[in-house]
Amino acid sequence: MDTALWIGAAAIVVAFIVWRLRRASTTLDTILREERERADPEPAEPDFDEFGAHHSVGRQHRRR
Repeated sequence: MDTALWIGAAAIVVAFIVWRLRRASTTLDTILREERERADPEPAEPDFDEFGAHHSVGRQHRRR
């Protein structure tokens, strides 16, 4: 009788854990889908000046 109670309790615990993991997976999928929808579109082609040189902002060389 005791063994059946332990097996039943273990089955309930496993079912609860599986339920929580599936819920967490659904939540994570929702968050990731919303982030993909919010993401900026692919970056445009790089900017070039009238001489064909790549135009960028920031320091070009680091000082050592």
